[in-house]
Amino acid sequence: MHPKNIATIKSYLTALSWYALFGALHELFHIATAFAFGLFDISSCTRDQLKNLIIDALLYRQVSIPLLDANDTSSSTTALNLKLTLVRLLGWIVSVLLAIVVHLHLRRRKFENANPMNSSSPWIWCIVAAYVTAFDAIATDLFGLPKLHLHSAVVRTGNASFFSSCFDGIVNNDPMMISSSSSSSGVTFCCGNFGVILLHSAWFEKGGKYAYDILEKMIQVTMMRGAQSGGVVTFEDKETSEKDGSGHAAHSMIGIRTRVVKSKRGDLSKLLRSKIEHGPIVPFVKAVSHKVANRVKFYAGHTRFATTSKATFDGTHPHQWSKPQYLRVYNMDELVSTDEVDKSMGRSIMGLSSSILRRSRSSAKRHIVSPMKTRVENFITHNGDFEFYELNGTSCEFEAVQKWLEIATETKMPSGVDSAAIAGMVDIIRTKGCFALSARYVICLGFPTSKIEENVDEIRLPSWQIYEKLARVFEETLREYQNEFPFPLDVISQDPGKREGLARKAAGKLTSSECQSVLESIRRHVGNEELGAGVYNFAVACVNAFFDNDLLQTVKIFMAHAKGSFGLCVMSSLDSNRQICLAARGQTISIAFYPQKHVILYGSEQAAVKAGMGVEFPGVNSTCALDRSHLNVETDVLRLDLDDLGGEICLIDWGSKKYKTPAVSPPNRSITAKSVMNNEAQLYLIQESMNLSQSEMLYHRMTKLTKNRLITPLKDDCEDPILQDIREIPMICGAIQDDWLNIGDGSTMFSLNRLTAWNLGRCIKERLEKYVAGELTPCANKVDILLTGCEVSLWLAEQFASDLQKAFPKLRIVAMSSNKLLGLYGQEEINIPTVGFPVSEKSLNLFDAITIIVSHSGGTFSPLGCSNLFQSKTNNIFVVTSEWDTQIGKQLRSFDNQNGISMKLVFNSRIFTTGVGMRPAEPCSVSVAATHQLLTNIFEFISIVVLSDDSYRKVTGAVVTLKDLEILERCNRENVAALEDIVGTDVYGNPVTDKKGSAENDLRKAGDLWGDHILENARAYIMSFVYIVGTVVSGYPIATGIATGAGLPSGSRIFYFTRFIDALIYFFLPQINVFILRVIQRRQLLHRMVSRTVVIGDIPWVAQSAEAFLSKIFACSFSIAGLNVLSANPSDHLVHRMTHRVVRGSLLICGRPDGRLSALTAAESAVSLSINQASSIQSLGSTCESITIGHNPFKLPLTAKGIFLKRFRPLFLCEYLLGEENAEDGMDVSVSVRRRQKQQVVAREESPSRRSLDFKEENRDTILDETIRTLQGRSSAQGRDKTLEPVARVGDNVANVKNDQKGHSKPKQQSSAALLSKYKSLESKAIQKMERDHLLDESGKLPFASVLSAAINEKKWSDSARRVFEFLDTDKDALLTLEEFVEGIIKLNSSKGRADLTTLFHQFENDGNGYLTFDQFFKVMTMTSLEIEESLQPSIRDKRGLIQVQPNNERFFGQSLIQKVEKKTLGHIHVSAGATKSQNFAQELYESRIASLQRFVAMTVMFHQMGWRVEHFFHKISFGLLGYRMDRTHSIMRIATTASPVSGADVRDRKRAIFYMRKIHRSVHTISSAWLSYKERKARMQSITPATKEE
Repeated sequence: MHPKNIATIKSYLTALSWYALFGALHELFHIATAFAFGLFDISSCTRDQLKNLIIDALLYRQVSIPLLDANDTSSSTTALNLKLTLVRLLGWIVSVLLAIVVHLHLRRRKFENANPMNSSSPWIWCIVAAYVTAFDAIATDLFGLPKLHLHSAVVRTGNASFFSSCFDGIVNNDPMMISSSSSSSGVTFCCGNFGVILLHSAWFEKGGKYAYDILEKMIQVTMMRGAQSGGVVTFEDKETSEKDGSGHAAHSMIGIRTRVVKSKRGDLSKLLRSKIEHGPIVPFVKAVSHKVANRVKFYAGHTRFATTSKATFDGTHPHQWSKPQYLRVYNMDELVSTDEVDKSMGRSIMGLSSSILRRSRSSAKRHIVSPMKTRVENFITHNGDFEFYELNGTSCEFEAVQKWLEIATETKMPSGVDSAAIAGMVDIIRTKGCFALSARYVICLGFPTSKIEENVDEIRLPSWQIYEKLARVFEETLREYQNEFPFPLDVISQDPGKREGLARKAAGKLTSSECQSVLESIRRHVGNEELGAGVYNFAVACVNAFFDNDLLQTVKIFMAHAKGSFGLCVMSSLDSNRQICLAARGQTISIAFYPQKHVILYGSEQAAVKAGMGVEFPGVNSTCALDRSHLNVETDVLRLDLDDLGGEICLIDWGSKKYKTPAVSPPNRSITAKSVMNNEAQLYLIQESMNLSQSEMLYHRMTKLTKNRLITPLKDDCEDPILQDIREIPMICGAIQDDWLNIGDGSTMFSLNRLTAWNLGRCIKERLEKYVAGELTPCANKVDILLTGCEVSLWLAEQFASDLQKAFPKLRIVAMSSNKLLGLYGQEEINIPTVGFPVSEKSLNLFDAITIIVSHSGGTFSPLGCSNLFQSKTNNIFVVTSEWDTQIGKQLRSFDNQNGISMKLVFNSRIFTTGVGMRPAEPCSVSVAATHQLLTNIFEFISIVVLSDDSYRKVTGAVVTLKDLEILERCNRENVAALEDIVGTDVYGNPVTDKKGSAENDLRKAGDLWGDHILENARAYIMSFVYIVGTVVSGYPIATGIATGAGLPSGSRIFYFTRFIDALIYFFLPQINVFILRVIQRRQLLHRMVSRTVVIGDIPWVAQSAEAFLSKIFACSFSIAGLNVLSANPSDHLVHRMTHRVVRGSLLICGRPDGRLSALTAAESAVSLSINQASSIQSLGSTCESITIGHNPFKLPLTAKGIFLKRFRPLFLCEYLLGEENAEDGMDVSVSVRRRQKQQVVAREESPSRRSLDFKEENRDTILDETIRTLQGRSSAQGRDKTLEPVARVGDNVANVKNDQKGHSKPKQQSSAALLSKYKSLESKAIQKMERDHLLDESGKLPFASVLSAAINEKKWSDSARRVFEFLDTDKDALLTLEEFVEGIIKLNSSKGRADLTTLFHQFENDGNGYLTFDQFFKVMTMTSLEIEESLQPSIRDKRGLIQVQPNNERFFGQSLIQKVEKKTLGHIHVSAGATKSQNFAQELYESRIASLQRFVAMTVMFHQMGWRVEHFFHKISFGLLGYRMDRTHSIMRIATTASPVSGADVRDRKRAIFYMRKIHRSVHTISSAWLSYKERKARMQSITPATKEE
């Protein structure tokens, strides 16, 4: 080698040596400082711990210090954090001082020709290494920057008892994250598990970027369940100092854990990804991992939302109880030989290191194995609550379990949360391959004498040294046994006889004289032979635990004894090379398999496992897609949902091709392994209860994610998710309407919603038939339709229930919170009383009630619990949700399968879907609008089903009419055009180009104005900062500067005055700047200069939903731009609750009903009065700033602004009478027509029954009049003149109508009070005319002549009717049959159709007996044509046979009624007033279903503009440093999965109890009915027998 190269190598080695030395000194000072502060005691360390400390400090430039005070609750958190901070900071200070001292020292000395800085000198590397170490220490210890792969002062994660419990904060760049562990009772978490298993090495290309993309997306989705903190754990392979049987280096799996507690405005997904990518990766990991080309790696993570404890670092998952230990463990995983590998896998693992292959060859020849020191550590992630652990018939609360675990494991509690206790139980139960762990398990949990003492002083358990001594005895016994019988360990484990022989041999050795001391130490635990706790039984139990307690058996044992709800993932370093285990009970777990991408995803949130669908596989896929069938198991992405209701455990094993040894221990080898991922992985499933019927083919349980129209993919990330949601409202609402009309691409015959509607209609008809038949009788506590949900979903359900109850008053329709229902029915013994609400188990009879669950996410705990619980009460359960693939949808789809119905009912659909999909934005906009839209369609469907049968109308007391539904449907279809104008995008999602005069412009201007109100303090603060800095630095405040500039002498006393003025300016500077801003922006000057309060007033669901929307937008805003949001109902309690809060500058926004409609005039008047009362409270001439949103274009005088929404619908009759037909805000017909033409809407088809109702103008005549004229030979053509005279309208007068140049009328704006006065005047005139025409004569007296004439005419009508009745009664039985009635009337009056007459007959027949009496016949014959039209209903089905409400196609609603008026007979005023009142209910429905939705959407547009203006300001002014996302809150809980108010386990147990009680009651009823029937038959036989004998 060239001398220069040798010198270069020497220089490099010298530099590395100096670098290692200074790094070791730095780390040793950390240890010394921790020892000085009492955080570390060297005497308490084991030899392995000291060895690791020295090796880590010298070689790896990191320390893992055993922390004494990590779990000492007596020491204060502040003191502990202060000590940790000093330990960290003193490290970099010493390193910097050391570098300076070395540098100065070497400069003074003269080495190598008095020039120590010569480049060839070795001392230069000493100085460089010192400074590099110092800069490294500053970067990590002071600034907390992400660490490089080689750095100083890092702390290895994955070690719970080391600094990870308190010093993991350094790993995550935040030493102040730690708080003392706090134990709380009944801790529950709204959390989420997630994980990814990477089965192909291509995922690790480019530093694992592709894998991290999937992981980040999964975290983003899981964050919707709560994201205050989170963590991820993975395992890496490490060579140890131990040698295997072939003499090669042994391997251990090391857990690397990363945890983060996010800040208020931080993004947990990005924080976790950053920490994982730049986390503490040990250098040797990379050196080993590159040798294995086809390695498998998994990441298991968790996001946490703490509910009853603080979101602290020690409570963050993944949890680990015991510190990592190096224990003597037998390796039972035997690798396949080279020949077997080549045959089964070809060249797939040719990259395996030669050392591993040599080890596999040697292990195949030898059966006698020895234990090797192996790193043992276990991790868990848990979603749910751990309440009790049952041991030998005794239930122990988890607080007692925690204290017991501290003694059993000799480890202080790492955290007070319940999930950490689960990790401790796993540490004790997972024992396979280690005799020491097996002995501890048997004594602690596996023996009849085992118990968990609640009193810590009474706990007497052996020390770890005793367990190690016992292990030595068993190891020696096993070695002797294998020398005598050379069987592999797996063979011994499968043979009970060999196990028994080994146990007997071990028992004999334990009772020998050499082991007396060891046996005496455990005598109190194994000395009770009567209880089966003798030495032999102890040996048997230890042997069984040694062979059986693998990962699957561990989870199985824990789940069998634990009570609570569990979404659990369990990992162990002993098994992480091939498997992990998942469990679900009361919490959901879903697993998705991507065969073509070689990746498996699992998560608590179903949507999270779809994260892999948007990521391309980075490698070359050898599997081609097969499109020969709809279900290609080899290529399709499939999802398996574990049975969270009955409880299910799933072991995922990917080592079946690599290892000969079976994946599970003998107790579970009877389980059939399910192959997935083209045999890349195997699943082992254990169901705790047979809640689901198991199929031989696993894919029958799976959900297909690819090529599935029912699966909604995840949305791509965008800069402003709220704006995207708002802009998609018209498109989503239009899509829901088209779906309900069954307008699609023709790929399916019927939409999912139509199939579900068919099932809902069937359930409603079945219940109404029972009422008609008398099987059911109306009862005060009997609920017919139950609606339930939480928060926004509940508010929408309450409005829906209100409308439905008004439409059908005889039905009992109840809307109730899911939390209340779970509190009443979800507990086994003690219910949660609903204090303040008239609800109890006795006041609600929910048996067979039609239940509609409204839940947008489909995963909220309470509605999900109700979907499970009510399956034991009723079979009629439906859900309204965002997509077909939700947790509640899964439960309802499996409902029929549980009842044994399986796929027999193909159309038994239970899911109504809006098609919105998963929306990550927490402020809800499009989900609310879409749910309300879908509920409107469901309301119409239920109503038309009831109206389709006259008997249904009677038993429900139907108030709604078909005319009302037609009007509602017309308004519903035109509503999309109104939403386009409000939002600014069309039904296709494209921006509206012409926004001039649109409501969106007005709304965004109002949002900008209120945004300026909120930002004024922040802007004034910045202006004050600039002024203070400028004047102080320059030395010239404004008054003094002006005086100086004017030439005032410096010694003048006037400067005292100018300085006083400057002091006043400084004091009042913020207020001055606020005034300046208000003048420039032309805003109110006298508003208070404080944070603003927004009060929202509208009907309940709009006010509450808008309040939730706005408050979530400002949840993460800075305090200087904070906002307080309140809501109230202006028609109810707004004045009582809010007027005392009114101050100058309060912001009030109210939605106004459309007072131009007669039914809503009084409502708008009440709202206007409330607004005026709030706005009239003034101080200094200023009051609150109020804005109204509504359709009536009249601005209230005391409001600051009125935003008016266009009508986009035909006029109602009352508006027509007021002369509103040419109003400028009328319906833009062109918009609606263009949209519907593009969508190719099916034109309305007139039904035959509707065409038959085109009566002539003689509608004053009755059927009797026409029939008598026919009998007398007179033609019906001699009626009145058909020419209609124009109907006079109240609004047609000079005072109210102004004509433009073209003659079009433009009515002036009218207040609600003026409109109310006019409608009252109209009604009063109608009453006066009716009295004048029918009751009083011109003198105001009772007209006796008229009354007498009317009586005579009535007698004549009765005689005429009697004559017609006798003419039609051909068989002279005084009864008319259907044939006699129809045929006779047709002969006498051909203008009436057969179908119409048949319908009339059935409406009036005597209780369905098939005949009419004379009284019933007289009622029919005296009906007018208008009454007949209302009575006869057109067909409720379109030409495709779908039940459908047809939209009203009149120019204005009520046009047909006006055209049929005969003014000469009745007078137009009287008929118009009656017709107007007939539309009152339709107007109420328009307000609750259509207009209120438009106002809500308008508020979201305005509030979004407010929030965006504030968010954009801070982002812009700070160059992104102070930016935040308004689509997220601090908690980031989009889906409330918290077990509240009852746990998931209680729901499951209660459901079982109710189910069995229901079966028992049915059985008793069946038996009693059969017995009574038998007695009746027996009595009949006995009565017949004597008569037979007599004969």
